[in-house]
Amino acid sequence: MKILFHLSQFNIGGAEMSTLRLLNALEARGARITLVLTERGGALVDRLAPSIKIVHLRPGLRSENPAVRMLRGGLGAVAALRLALGRYDGAAVGMTGAPTWVIRHVIRARNKLHFIRNDLSQLSRSKDIVNRVRRNLRAFSSFVCVSDVARQSLVAAVPEVADKVHVVYNILDPDEMRARARAEPPPFPPRRNGALRIISVCRLHEKAKGLTRMTQVARRLLDAGLDFDWFVLGDGPNRDHIEAEIAARDLGRHVHLLGRIENPFPAYAECDLVAMLSNYEGLCGVVNEAKIMGKPIVATRVSGVDEQLVHGETGLIAEQDADSIFDAMHKLMTDDALRETLSNDRLPAALLDDAHKLDMIELLFSGKVSK
Repeated sequence: MKILFHLSQFNIGGAEMSTLRLLNALEARGARITLVLTERGGALVDRLAPSIKIVHLRPGLRSENPAVRMLRGGLGAVAALRLALGRYDGAAVGMTGAPTWVIRHVIRARNKLHFIRNDLSQLSRSKDIVNRVRRNLRAFSSFVCVSDVARQSLVAAVPEVADKVHVVYNILDPDEMRARARAEPPPFPPRRNGALRIISVCRLHEKAKGLTRMTQVARRLLDAGLDFDWFVLGDGPNRDHIEAEIAARDLGRHVHLLGRIENPFPAYAECDLVAMLSNYEGLCGVVNEAKIMGKPIVATRVSGVDEQLVHGETGLIAEQDADSIFDAMHKLMTDDALRETLSNDRLPAALLDDAHKLDMIELLFSGKVSK
C-alpha cells in the first residue's frame, strides 16, 4: 500500500508522537510511506523508519529575506508538482488543524483521511475547523477520531459527517515504551529520604497545561506537611512564566524543570506517581504512557480520560479546579495502600489492541470500511 501523510511540522508533542508510532507501525507492515512536511526540521524526523520518504514543501530555514522566501516558495512549488505526478492508495491530513489543501488539491489518492485529535467543544479554533470540515466533506472519504469524545464533538458540530467518522485510538507499542525505559538512567538527582518523586510530562504552555495551577497545588501540598520532588519534563513558550511562579511560591527546592527530555520513560519507571493536570487534551498520551509503565496517576477531567482510566481502580480523576486536584494529590501521596492499588498497567482493551487499530487504518485507506 502506498500512503502519504501531510503535517505542518514534526516536533515533539503528544499528537506528533502518536503519528510517529503510526507511521513506523504501518511501515513495518510493508506500507510505502511518504511524509510531507510544510516546514523543514522537527525533533522527531530522525526517529522515523529509514525507508519513509520525507518531502519538504518549504525547503531550508525560515527567513525574512524576500529573496530567500521567494526561493523557498519556488522550491516548494517544484516539490508540490512532483507530488502531484504521483498516485497513492491513501493520503491523510495528520493533525486536526493542519492545512488540507495539499491532500485536497495536490495529491491523487483513492481515499483521503482527516485525523481529528481534539474534542472540538474545547478547542479555541473549533469554529474554523468545523467550517473546514463542512466545506471539505466530499473531499475526504473518512474522518479518523482518536477518541470517542472527539467523535461525539465532531458529529455534534457537523451532523452530516456522521457516516464518515471512525474512532481509531492512537498506536501505543507498549514493548517499545518499556524498552526505552531500560535504555537510559532516569534524569533525576539522588532520591531525598522521605520525598516522593512526582513527574509531569507536558509542554510548558499555560493555557493548555495549567502551569500556574500546578504551582498553587504544589505550594498547598508543602503547607500540608508533605515532602516531594516534582519533576516537570518538557519545554515551551511559557517557561519564564512557570519559573516566576516557582520563585514566587518558594518552590525551588521541590519543583524542578528538566526541560525537553526526548526519552521520558526512564523517568516514568523511577517515579512514585504521575500528575497530568492539563486544562484540555484530545486523548492524553501521558495517561497511556503512565499506565503502560504501571504508575499511579492523578489526571484532570479532560476529554477522553474516562476512556482511559477507571477512577479509584487505575487512577484518580480530579475535576478542573485546584481544590479537587489538591485533594486527589494529597490522597494519593499519603495513602500507601492506594498508591500500591493504582500501580498497575491496566488500560481498556481497545486502547491496547494496536493490531486492530492498524487493521482499521489500512481498511480506511483501502476504502473497505463503511458505517
